[in-house]
Amino acid sequence: MNRWIMIVVLGLLGGLHACTGGDTGLDHEATAAAEQEGSSADTATTSNQPNILFIVADDMGFTDIGAFGSEIATPTLDRLAYAGVRLNNLHASSACRTSRLMLFSGAGAVAANEPYPGEYRGGVLGLDYATIPELLKDAGYATYMAGKWDLGDVEGFRPEFRGFDRSFALVTGSGPFFAEYFRDSFPYWEDGRALTPDDVPEDFYATRHFTDKMLEYLQSTEEGTPWFAYLPYNAPNWPLQLPEDWLDRYAGRYDAGYDALREQRFARATEVGILPAGSTLDGFEPVAEPWSNLSPEEQRRYSRAQEIFAGMFEYMDMSIGRVVEYLEESGQLENTVIVFTADHGASGGEHGVDTGRGPGGGGPGEIPAGIDNSLENFGRRNSWVDHGRGFGEAATAPFRYLKGSLTEGGLRAAALVYHPAAVPAGGVSGEFMTFMDFLPTFLDIVGTEHPGAGPYRDGRTINDIVGRSAWPHLTGRAETIHPPTDAAGWASGLGGGALIRGNYKIIDQAPPGEEGPTPWRLYDLSVDPGEHHDLAAEHPELVAEMVEELETNWR
Repeated sequence: MNRWIMIVVLGLLGGLHACTGGDTGLDHEATAAAEQEGSSADTATTSNQPNILFIVADDMGFTDIGAFGSEIATPTLDRLAYAGVRLNNLHASSACRTSRLMLFSGAGAVAANEPYPGEYRGGVLGLDYATIPELLKDAGYATYMAGKWDLGDVEGFRPEFRGFDRSFALVTGSGPFFAEYFRDSFPYWEDGRALTPDDVPEDFYATRHFTDKMLEYLQSTEEGTPWFAYLPYNAPNWPLQLPEDWLDRYAGRYDAGYDALREQRFARATEVGILPAGSTLDGFEPVAEPWSNLSPEEQRRYSRAQEIFAGMFEYMDMSIGRVVEYLEESGQLENTVIVFTADHGASGGEHGVDTGRGPGGGGPGEIPAGIDNSLENFGRRNSWVDHGRGFGEAATAPFRYLKGSLTEGGLRAAALVYHPAAVPAGGVSGEFMTFMDFLPTFLDIVGTEHPGAGPYRDGRTINDIVGRSAWPHLTGRAETIHPPTDAAGWASGLGGGALIRGNYKIIDQAPPGEEGPTPWRLYDLSVDPGEHHDLAAEHPELVAEMVEELETNWR
């Protein structure tokens, strides 16, 4: 583990900003591989198919990783980040399910969403799209999942139906990290079987158990079989809950409040070189009440909730470290591509933290029986709180707003890619990328192609994908991922839409708490990632053209 710490320290000294950045001294073999001709990377991905470990964090802010500016201890992710490439222009969707629709389909969330009749709320991932695990199974891969699914808690649409050989899944959008309290609504399934708390260990804690299951699945893989492992933690999503011995790990760390943390995070993110050009806190307008306006009791509740959040994030990093350590000890790390990302911007949920109210955010009468959101009980098995808008904004600034918004604060996700055999170390990629690009990227890594629109297995007819492979760019063989004519669009269930094409973005979603949609706004993200300067009046023809594209292709 000392080697890991040394790598993180060297990475902090590197500070390179080009995706194909130079030698940071992290890994001489990785540097040598990066200097070989482009054909060597192709050979590495076709003659010896690499494993793929794809990790997703839930409700994570852009600067919640140490290598992105955080004070939270994340040695595992820092090691991977500095020995690989960090991405600062990856766009997810604004919510958990829609991001996963984009991810698994390689297409827009609206297109991939299939309304499901009956009592099930929301949609499911339509069968007219082949998923990542299905396509990788076609290429001879074993496929595993342990974590949050959120793409349909219904027959025919859970993980076992969508290409995973083995799966342990939280099938809902959120759920308890502990087991025994929720005996009547335990939302976990394994390999197609609904579970009860009696089916899991007494000390069940979701983050730990997801990790245990993934290690179990990996260890069962037949020798010589490549694998795809999807590890979508529900941490640090609410409810913020931790094992007892982790509750006070960050005690007192956030007493200065979220306004001070926002400034500290921005300064640190600038220092580690992760922020895109044009990033600034000048003109940043937080939605949260100024910290100084809060009562002492309110300050303590928010700071305590953030302490629990930070502990959950460190616990997740430690758990990822267990998987990486196994890969290292088993000799598989060098042949494994590791991708880590958030599923959208930070959460600003006020669930239970503001006045001790229940998950519904209403009055005391909405607290379910047994829930105790007293300050003394924060983070324990029967509490159900989030960390609030202010601390969410501290982790998202300099980007505007949070999860649920189509602004950059809602869409832009921190990410990293690690594979020293092909990915040059120490770089930061500012190339535009979306969650739709992961599917073709993984196919490219494996050395196969999407079959295109037409007949597929089980009598299905599938659609083609929209995303493009980022692998040539990430391995230093291409400067870009998308041509400037490519576009990506989003629609919000709360009203409004957004579209990005080249450097430009249009958006008509109203600010949080306001009615919408609003008149269209236009931003040049290459110089204004914080969306401060509306250019719509200067370029009305461009706005009209992009609006037409959004309405035609992405609604």
